[in-house]
Amino acid sequence: MSRRFHLQRDHDVTGVSGTGRVAEGVLWTDGTASVRWLGERPSTVHWDDIAHAEHVHGHGGATRIVWDDPEPTDPALYLGSPGCPYCPDGHMPPEHGQPWAAFVGLTRDGDGQPMQIIVARSAGAHVAESDAEWVRARLNGGQP
Repeated sequence: MSRRFHLQRDHDVTGVSGTGRVAEGVLWTDGTASVRWLGERPSTVHWDDIAHAEHVHGHGGATRIVWDDPEPTDPALYLGSPGCPYCPDGHMPPEHGQPWAAFVGLTRDGDGQPMQIIVARSAGAHVAESDAEWVRARLNGGQP
């Protein structure tokens, strides 16, 4: 089952695409992704791995993937088992595997103070909703 998303740019690092919703995309069932850029010079790009698109266009958290469709919950729809549609051998648990990184985001308040801490897997590894739940639970003292 394919899943729609859009790229939300909070800060235009290059000065080309502007801010807000800058692209729309589809994550295909084989893990590849198509991205349609919006604006004055629209184009369509196909990526073999959505993590590569995020690495190139994410600009360290200035642009993020926002899912327009919910994460599939039926394991029969997943490419891998258990639990992750992008991991043929199953999703790596959040407490194992590649380390996590955290950095201050680019969004600022009226006084110029940072308003976000971005938490991400290092080395371009993807994350799942289960990873977000794991991080939230740790930040909120065990409460989701």
